[in-house]
Amino acid sequence: MYLGYFEEEEGTEGDNPPIGIVLAREKDELLIKYALHGISTQLFVSRYQLYLPNREELREEVERIYEEEE
Repeated sequence: MYLGYFEEEEGTEGDNPPIGIVLAREKDELLIKYALHGISTQLFVSRYQLYLPNREELREEVERIYEEEE
């Protein structure tokens, strides 16, 4: 919920919208809706991982997502 707060309370004229990462164990659409209230950016919900992917895994995942959108 810090994104909405930051945009409302800390943002100044001409600032780009804030960006951030929401970490959650489950895909909770309602939680995401309220956490990003008023933020008009694209939203991607993905699976929870216990580790960060390496560079190649991350590149492949980004490419897969783009291919699905086309």
